Amino acid sequence: MKANKLTVAINTNKYLPYSETFIKNHIEGLQQFNAVVLVSEKLSDGLSVRCDNELVLNTNLFGKIKDIIYKLGIKLPSISRFFKDNNVRLVHSHFGQNGYASIGITKKNSIPHITTFHGLDISLDHVNSQKHGKLLNKFHKDMGKLADNGDVFIAVSNFIKQKLIKKGFPEHKIITNYIGIDTAYFSNNNADKEKKILCVARNVEYKGLSYLIDAMAIILKYHPDWELVIIGDGILHDSLKKQANAISPQIKLKGRLSSYEVKQELSTASLYCQPSIQLENGHEEALALTIVEAQSMGIPAVVFDSGGMPEAIINNQSGYVVEPQNTQLLAKKLIYLIDNPSIREAFSTAAIEQVKTRHCFNKQIVKLEKIYNEVIGVQKT
Repeated sequence: MKANKLTVAINTNKYLPYSETFIKNHIEGLQQFNAVVLVSEKLSDGLSVRCDNELVLNTNLFGKIKDIIYKLGIKLPSISRFFKDNNVRLVHSHFGQNGYASIGITKKNSIPHITTFHGLDISLDHVNSQKHGKLLNKFHKDMGKLADNGDVFIAVSNFIKQKLIKKGFPEHKIITNYIGIDTAYFSNNNADKEKKILCVARNVEYKGLSYLIDAMAIILKYHPDWELVIIGDGILHDSLKKQANAISPQIKLKGRLSSYEVKQELSTASLYCQPSIQLENGHEEALALTIVEAQSMGIPAVVFDSGGMPEAIINNQSGYVVEPQNTQLLAKKLIYLIDNPSIREAFSTAAIEQVKTRHCFNKQIVKLEKIYNEVIGVQKT
Protein backbone atom coordinates (compact mmCIF):
# COMPACT_ATOMS: atom_id res chain seq x y z
CA MET A 1 0.00 0.00 0.00
CA LYS A 2 1.48 3.34 -1.07
CA ALA A 3 1.40 6.02 1.63
CA ASN A 4 1.02 8.88 -0.86
CA LYS A 5 -2.29 7.50 -2.12
CA LEU A 6 -5.72 7.71 -0.53
CA THR A 7 -7.54 4.43 0.10
CA VAL A 8 -10.92 3.30 -1.20
CA ALA A 9 -12.70 0.20 0.11
CA ILE A 10 -14.42 -1.78 -2.64
CA ASN A 11 -17.49 -3.55 -1.25
CA THR A 12 -19.39 -6.47 -2.72
CA ASN A 13 -21.01 -9.70 -1.53
CA LYS A 14 -19.34 -12.81 -2.99
CA TYR A 15 -15.67 -12.39 -3.89
CA LEU A 16 -15.39 -12.92 -6.83
CA PRO A 17 -17.49 -14.85 -9.38
CA TYR A 18 -16.20 -15.11 -12.96
CA SER A 19 -19.20 -13.13 -14.19
CA GLU A 20 -17.89 -10.08 -12.29
CA THR A 21 -14.56 -9.56 -14.01
CA PHE A 22 -15.44 -5.86 -14.16
CA ILE A 23 -15.01 -5.66 -10.35
CA LYS A 24 -11.59 -7.32 -10.60
CA ASN A 25 -10.61 -4.79 -13.28
CA HIS A 26 -11.91 -1.96 -11.08
CA ILE A 27 -9.86 -3.06 -8.05
CA GLU A 28 -6.66 -3.71 -10.00
CA GLY A 29 -7.04 -0.76 -12.36
CA LEU A 30 -7.11 2.12 -9.88
CA GLN A 31 -4.18 4.49 -10.41
CA GLN A 32 -4.56 7.27 -7.84
CA PHE A 33 -5.97 5.16 -5.01
CA ASN A 34 -5.04 2.16 -2.91
CA ALA A 35 -7.77 -0.51 -3.00
CA VAL A 36 -8.85 -2.62 -0.05
CA VAL A 37 -11.80 -4.99 -0.18
CA LEU A 38 -14.75 -5.54 2.18
CA VAL A 39 -16.81 -8.63 1.33
CA SER A 40 -19.22 -11.05 2.93
CA GLU A 41 -17.85 -14.28 1.45
CA LYS A 42 -14.74 -15.35 -0.47
CA LEU A 43 -15.31 -17.97 -3.17
CA SER A 44 -12.80 -20.83 -3.21
CA ASP A 45 -13.09 -21.14 -7.00
CA GLY A 46 -13.52 -17.45 -7.78
CA LEU A 47 -11.34 -14.96 -9.62
CA SER A 48 -7.91 -14.18 -8.21
CA VAL A 49 -7.70 -10.46 -7.39
CA ARG A 50 -4.76 -8.28 -6.40
CA CYS A 51 -5.59 -5.74 -3.69
CA ASP A 52 -3.82 -4.01 -0.81
CA ASN A 53 -5.86 -5.67 1.94
CA GLU A 54 -9.16 -7.46 2.46
CA LEU A 55 -11.71 -8.15 5.16
CA VAL A 56 -13.92 -11.21 4.67
CA LEU A 57 -16.77 -11.35 7.17
CA ASN A 58 -18.32 -14.78 6.65
CA THR A 59 -15.44 -17.18 7.35
CA ASN A 60 -17.03 -19.37 10.06
CA LEU A 61 -20.16 -19.58 12.22
CA PHE A 62 -19.22 -16.45 14.14
CA GLY A 63 -18.42 -14.75 10.85
CA LYS A 64 -21.85 -15.64 9.52
CA ILE A 65 -23.39 -13.92 12.55
CA LYS A 66 -21.17 -10.87 11.97
CA ASP A 67 -22.29 -10.75 8.34
CA ILE A 68 -25.95 -10.80 9.40
CA ILE A 69 -25.31 -8.01 11.91
CA TYR A 70 -23.47 -5.97 9.26
CA LYS A 71 -26.36 -6.33 6.81
CA LEU A 72 -28.75 -5.12 9.51
CA GLY A 73 -26.82 -1.84 9.53
CA ILE A 74 -25.34 -2.30 12.99
CA LYS A 75 -21.84 -0.89 13.52
CA LEU A 76 -19.29 -3.70 13.78
CA PRO A 77 -16.01 -2.92 15.59
CA SER A 78 -14.06 -5.18 13.22
CA ILE A 79 -15.19 -3.18 10.17
CA SER A 80 -14.54 0.14 11.90
CA ARG A 81 -11.01 -1.05 12.79
CA PHE A 82 -10.49 -2.18 9.19
CA PHE A 83 -11.48 1.27 7.94
CA LYS A 84 -9.25 3.00 10.50
CA ASP A 85 -6.22 0.72 10.10
CA ASN A 86 -6.29 1.17 6.32
CA ASN A 87 -7.16 4.88 6.47
CA VAL A 88 -10.20 4.30 4.24
CA ARG A 89 -11.44 7.60 2.84
CA LEU A 90 -14.24 6.27 0.64
CA VAL A 91 -16.38 3.13 0.28
CA HIS A 92 -17.52 2.06 -3.20
CA SER A 93 -20.18 -0.65 -3.27
CA HIS A 94 -21.05 -2.71 -6.33
CA PHE A 95 -24.79 -3.49 -6.69
CA GLY A 96 -27.59 -1.67 -4.91
CA GLN A 97 -28.22 -4.33 -2.26
CA ASN A 98 -24.57 -4.21 -1.16
CA GLY A 99 -24.70 -0.43 -1.00
CA TYR A 100 -27.80 -0.78 1.14
CA ALA A 101 -26.01 -3.23 3.46
CA SER A 102 -22.97 -0.99 3.96
CA ILE A 103 -24.53 2.48 4.06
CA GLY A 104 -25.26 2.25 7.79
CA ILE A 105 -21.71 1.54 8.88
CA THR A 106 -20.18 4.07 6.48
CA LYS A 107 -22.45 6.80 7.87
CA LYS A 108 -21.55 5.84 11.44
CA ASN A 109 -17.86 6.06 10.52
CA SER A 110 -18.39 9.35 8.62
CA ILE A 111 -17.00 7.86 5.40
CA PRO A 112 -18.52 8.94 2.05
CA HIS A 113 -20.22 6.20 0.05
CA ILE A 114 -20.67 5.48 -3.66
CA THR A 115 -22.85 2.71 -5.11
CA THR A 116 -22.66 1.39 -8.67
CA PHE A 117 -25.86 -0.12 -10.07
CA HIS A 118 -25.47 -2.85 -12.68
CA GLY A 119 -28.97 -3.93 -13.73
CA LEU A 120 -30.87 -6.60 -11.82
CA ASP A 121 -30.38 -4.62 -8.60
CA ILE A 122 -32.60 -1.78 -9.84
CA SER A 123 -34.44 -2.91 -12.99
CA LEU A 124 -36.78 -5.39 -11.32
CA ASP A 125 -40.35 -4.28 -10.67
CA HIS A 126 -41.10 -7.32 -8.52
CA VAL A 127 -38.54 -9.05 -6.30
CA ASN A 128 -38.85 -12.63 -5.08
CA SER A 129 -36.71 -13.18 -1.97
CA GLN A 130 -36.32 -16.90 -2.71
CA LYS A 131 -35.22 -16.27 -6.30
CA HIS A 132 -33.36 -12.98 -5.93
CA GLY A 133 -32.18 -13.12 -2.32
CA LYS A 134 -33.35 -11.69 0.99
CA LEU A 135 -30.98 -8.72 0.86
CA LEU A 136 -32.18 -7.55 -2.57
CA ASN A 137 -35.78 -7.96 -1.39
CA LYS A 138 -35.05 -5.90 1.72
CA PHE A 139 -33.33 -3.22 -0.33
CA HIS A 140 -36.29 -2.93 -2.71
CA LYS A 141 -38.63 -2.45 0.24
CA ASP A 142 -36.45 0.28 1.76
CA MET A 143 -34.63 2.02 -1.12
CA GLY A 144 -35.01 5.38 0.58
CA LYS A 145 -32.38 4.44 3.15
CA LEU A 146 -29.69 4.28 0.46
CA ALA A 147 -31.18 7.01 -1.75
CA ASP A 148 -31.17 9.50 1.14
CA ASN A 149 -27.78 8.63 2.63
CA GLY A 150 -25.58 7.70 -0.33
CA ASP A 151 -23.26 10.38 -1.70
CA VAL A 152 -23.12 9.33 -5.37
CA PHE A 153 -24.87 6.66 -7.43
CA ILE A 154 -23.12 5.44 -10.56
CA ALA A 155 -25.24 3.99 -13.36
CA VAL A 156 -23.48 1.74 -15.88
CA SER A 157 -25.80 3.03 -18.63
CA ASN A 158 -28.30 5.84 -19.17
CA PHE A 159 -30.98 3.16 -19.08
CA ILE A 160 -29.99 2.38 -15.48
CA LYS A 161 -29.88 6.09 -14.66
CA GLN A 162 -33.50 6.46 -15.72
CA LYS A 163 -34.44 3.41 -13.64
CA LEU A 164 -32.81 4.99 -10.59
CA ILE A 165 -34.67 8.25 -11.10
CA LYS A 166 -37.94 6.36 -11.50
CA LYS A 167 -37.29 4.51 -8.23
CA GLY A 168 -36.78 7.78 -6.34
CA PHE A 169 -33.01 8.30 -6.33
CA PRO A 170 -32.04 12.01 -6.51
CA GLU A 171 -31.07 12.85 -10.09
CA HIS A 172 -28.32 15.25 -9.00
CA LYS A 173 -26.54 12.35 -7.25
CA ILE A 174 -26.59 10.02 -10.27
CA ILE A 175 -23.70 9.81 -12.75
CA THR A 176 -23.55 7.58 -15.80
CA ASN A 177 -20.11 6.01 -16.12
CA TYR A 178 -19.79 3.13 -18.57
CA ILE A 179 -17.72 0.11 -17.61
CA GLY A 180 -14.61 0.23 -19.74
CA ILE A 181 -12.79 -2.56 -21.52
CA ASP A 182 -9.17 -3.04 -22.56
CA THR A 183 -9.35 -1.75 -26.12
CA ALA A 184 -5.76 -2.80 -26.79
CA TYR A 185 -6.58 -6.40 -25.86
CA PHE A 186 -9.91 -6.40 -27.71
CA SER A 187 -8.55 -5.06 -30.97
CA ASN A 188 -8.99 -6.00 -34.59
CA ASN A 189 -6.10 -8.35 -35.36
CA ASN A 190 -7.07 -8.60 -39.04
CA ALA A 191 -7.67 -12.33 -38.72
CA ASP A 192 -9.51 -14.04 -41.54
CA LYS A 193 -13.22 -13.62 -40.97
CA GLU A 194 -15.48 -16.62 -41.12
CA LYS A 195 -19.10 -16.75 -42.19
CA LYS A 196 -20.06 -16.62 -38.55
CA ILE A 197 -22.56 -14.78 -36.38
CA LEU A 198 -21.50 -14.81 -32.74
CA CYS A 199 -23.31 -14.32 -29.46
CA VAL A 200 -21.71 -14.57 -26.00
CA ALA A 201 -24.42 -14.80 -23.36
CA ARG A 202 -25.59 -16.80 -20.38
CA ASN A 203 -28.28 -19.28 -21.38
CA VAL A 204 -31.04 -17.57 -19.40
CA GLU A 205 -34.38 -16.10 -20.36
CA TYR A 206 -33.58 -12.38 -20.48
CA LYS A 207 -30.77 -12.98 -22.99
CA GLY A 208 -33.45 -13.84 -25.59
CA LEU A 209 -31.39 -16.54 -27.31
CA SER A 210 -34.40 -18.46 -28.59
CA TYR A 211 -35.26 -15.45 -30.80
CA LEU A 212 -31.77 -15.47 -32.30
CA ILE A 213 -31.96 -19.20 -33.00
CA ASP A 214 -35.31 -18.72 -34.77
CA ALA A 215 -33.83 -15.80 -36.73
CA MET A 216 -30.96 -18.05 -37.84
CA ALA A 217 -33.49 -20.49 -39.28
CA ILE A 218 -34.58 -17.68 -41.61
CA ILE A 219 -31.01 -16.64 -42.43
CA LEU A 220 -30.01 -20.18 -43.39
CA LYS A 221 -32.67 -20.23 -46.11
CA TYR A 222 -30.69 -17.53 -47.93
CA HIS A 223 -27.19 -18.24 -46.65
CA PRO A 224 -26.87 -21.96 -45.80
CA ASP A 225 -23.08 -21.68 -45.52
CA TRP A 226 -23.21 -19.29 -42.55
CA GLU A 227 -23.19 -20.45 -38.94
CA LEU A 228 -24.38 -19.15 -35.59
CA VAL A 229 -22.13 -19.73 -32.59
CA ILE A 230 -23.48 -19.17 -29.08
CA ILE A 231 -21.03 -19.18 -26.16
CA GLY A 232 -22.23 -19.52 -22.58
CA ASP A 233 -24.03 -21.84 -20.22
CA GLY A 234 -27.04 -21.61 -17.96
CA ILE A 235 -30.35 -23.13 -16.99
CA LEU A 236 -31.74 -23.01 -20.56
CA HIS A 237 -28.73 -24.61 -22.23
CA ASP A 238 -30.33 -28.00 -22.89
CA SER A 239 -33.61 -26.59 -24.23
CA LEU A 240 -31.79 -24.11 -26.46
CA LYS A 241 -29.56 -26.87 -27.80
CA LYS A 242 -32.61 -28.96 -28.58
CA GLN A 243 -34.16 -26.01 -30.42
CA ALA A 244 -30.95 -25.46 -32.39
CA ASN A 245 -30.50 -29.14 -33.28
CA ALA A 246 -34.03 -29.25 -34.69
CA ILE A 247 -33.10 -26.47 -37.14
CA SER A 248 -29.54 -27.06 -38.35
CA PRO A 249 -26.05 -28.23 -37.38
CA GLN A 250 -24.97 -24.73 -38.45
CA ILE A 251 -26.27 -23.49 -35.09
CA LYS A 252 -23.69 -24.37 -32.46
CA LEU A 253 -23.93 -23.94 -28.69
CA LYS A 254 -20.41 -24.27 -27.33
CA GLY A 255 -21.13 -23.78 -23.64
CA ARG A 256 -18.82 -21.84 -21.37
CA LEU A 257 -15.38 -21.02 -22.78
CA SER A 258 -12.34 -19.33 -21.27
CA SER A 259 -11.80 -15.62 -21.87
CA TYR A 260 -8.98 -16.49 -24.28
CA GLU A 261 -11.23 -18.85 -26.24
CA VAL A 262 -13.97 -16.20 -26.37
CA LYS A 263 -11.52 -13.71 -27.82
CA GLN A 264 -10.45 -16.26 -30.45
CA GLU A 265 -14.09 -16.73 -31.47
CA LEU A 266 -14.53 -12.95 -31.64
CA SER A 267 -11.46 -12.55 -33.82
CA THR A 268 -12.98 -14.69 -36.59
CA ALA A 269 -16.62 -13.55 -36.31
CA SER A 270 -18.13 -11.40 -39.05
CA LEU A 271 -21.23 -10.31 -37.12
CA TYR A 272 -22.36 -10.10 -33.51
CA CYS A 273 -25.91 -10.30 -32.16
CA GLN A 274 -27.32 -9.61 -28.69
CA PRO A 275 -31.07 -10.40 -28.55
CA SER A 276 -31.67 -9.44 -24.88
CA ILE A 277 -35.32 -8.83 -23.92
CA GLN A 278 -37.44 -7.43 -21.10
CA LEU A 279 -38.97 -9.98 -18.73
CA GLU A 280 -42.44 -9.84 -17.21
CA ASN A 281 -40.96 -8.78 -13.86
CA GLY A 282 -39.49 -5.70 -15.55
CA HIS A 283 -35.88 -6.85 -15.68
CA GLU A 284 -33.81 -5.65 -18.64
CA GLU A 285 -30.07 -5.92 -19.14
CA ALA A 286 -28.09 -2.81 -18.24
CA LEU A 287 -25.51 -3.10 -21.04
CA ALA A 288 -23.83 -6.29 -22.21
CA LEU A 289 -20.06 -5.81 -22.23
CA THR A 290 -19.70 -8.54 -24.84
CA ILE A 291 -21.26 -6.17 -27.38
CA VAL A 292 -18.63 -3.58 -26.49
CA GLU A 293 -15.85 -6.16 -26.81
CA ALA A 294 -17.18 -7.22 -30.21
CA GLN A 295 -17.42 -3.62 -31.38
CA SER A 296 -13.89 -2.95 -30.13
CA MET A 297 -12.73 -5.77 -32.43
CA GLY A 298 -14.54 -4.17 -35.34
CA ILE A 299 -17.54 -6.48 -35.47
CA PRO A 300 -20.86 -4.91 -36.53
CA ALA A 301 -23.67 -5.80 -34.12
CA VAL A 302 -27.44 -6.19 -34.27
CA VAL A 303 -29.31 -5.84 -30.97
CA PHE A 304 -32.86 -5.70 -29.69
CA ASP A 305 -33.98 -2.32 -28.37
CA SER A 306 -33.91 -3.49 -24.76
CA GLY A 307 -32.31 -2.01 -21.65
CA GLY A 308 -28.93 -0.44 -22.32
CA MET A 309 -28.18 -2.49 -25.44
CA PRO A 310 -28.56 0.49 -27.83
CA GLU A 311 -25.89 2.39 -25.85
CA ALA A 312 -23.26 -0.19 -26.82
CA ILE A 313 -23.49 0.66 -30.54
CA ILE A 314 -24.26 3.60 -32.80
CA ASN A 315 -27.47 2.72 -34.61
CA ASN A 316 -27.10 2.73 -38.41
CA GLN A 317 -23.35 3.41 -38.08
CA SER A 318 -21.76 0.52 -36.19
CA GLY A 319 -24.78 -1.76 -36.07
CA TYR A 320 -28.57 -1.91 -35.92
CA VAL A 321 -31.13 -1.63 -33.14
CA VAL A 322 -34.35 -3.51 -33.91
CA GLU A 323 -37.75 -3.95 -32.33
CA PRO A 324 -37.58 -6.35 -29.34
CA GLN A 325 -38.65 -9.95 -29.95
CA ASN A 326 -39.10 -9.27 -33.68
CA THR A 327 -37.45 -12.36 -35.13
CA GLN A 328 -38.20 -11.41 -38.75
CA LEU A 329 -36.59 -7.96 -38.43
CA LEU A 330 -33.61 -9.38 -36.56
CA ALA A 331 -33.01 -11.82 -39.42
CA LYS A 332 -33.58 -9.10 -42.02
CA LYS A 333 -30.87 -6.81 -40.58
CA LEU A 334 -28.38 -9.65 -40.23
CA ILE A 335 -29.06 -10.75 -43.81
CA TYR A 336 -28.57 -7.17 -45.02
CA LEU A 337 -25.13 -7.05 -43.41
CA ILE A 338 -24.25 -10.47 -44.85
CA ASP A 339 -25.26 -9.28 -48.31
CA ASN A 340 -23.33 -5.99 -48.07
CA PRO A 341 -19.66 -6.47 -47.13
CA SER A 342 -18.90 -2.79 -47.85
CA ILE A 343 -21.45 -1.77 -45.20
CA ARG A 344 -19.89 -4.26 -42.79
CA GLU A 345 -16.49 -2.69 -43.40
CA ALA A 346 -17.78 0.84 -42.77
CA PHE A 347 -19.61 -0.30 -39.63
CA SER A 348 -16.44 -2.04 -38.45
CA THR A 349 -14.45 1.20 -38.53
CA ALA A 350 -17.20 3.12 -36.74
CA ALA A 351 -17.49 0.39 -34.11
CA ILE A 352 -13.82 0.59 -33.16
CA GLU A 353 -13.89 4.39 -32.90
CA GLN A 354 -17.02 4.58 -30.76
CA VAL A 355 -15.63 2.08 -28.24
CA LYS A 356 -12.39 4.05 -27.96
CA THR A 357 -14.48 7.14 -27.22
CA ARG A 358 -17.09 5.78 -24.80
CA HIS A 359 -15.87 2.47 -23.41
CA CYS A 360 -12.06 2.59 -23.10
CA PHE A 361 -11.09 1.28 -19.65
CA ASN A 362 -8.26 3.75 -19.14
CA LYS A 363 -10.53 6.70 -19.89
CA GLN A 364 -13.35 5.37 -17.72
CA ILE A 365 -11.07 4.75 -14.71
CA VAL A 366 -9.84 8.35 -14.98
CA LYS A 367 -13.47 9.53 -14.87
CA LEU A 368 -14.15 7.28 -11.88
CA GLU A 369 -11.16 8.56 -9.94
CA LYS A 370 -12.26 12.12 -10.68
CA ILE A 371 -15.60 11.25 -9.06
CA TYR A 372 -13.70 9.84 -6.06
CA ASN A 373 -11.69 13.03 -5.64
CA GLU A 374 -14.79 15.19 -5.92
CA VAL A 375 -16.68 13.14 -3.32
CA ILE A 376 -13.76 13.16 -0.89
CA GLY A 377 -13.29 16.87 -1.54
CA VAL A 378 -16.91 17.57 -0.70
CA GLN A 379 -16.50 15.53 2.46
CA LYS A 380 -13.44 17.57 3.49
CA THR A 381 -15.31 20.85 3.25
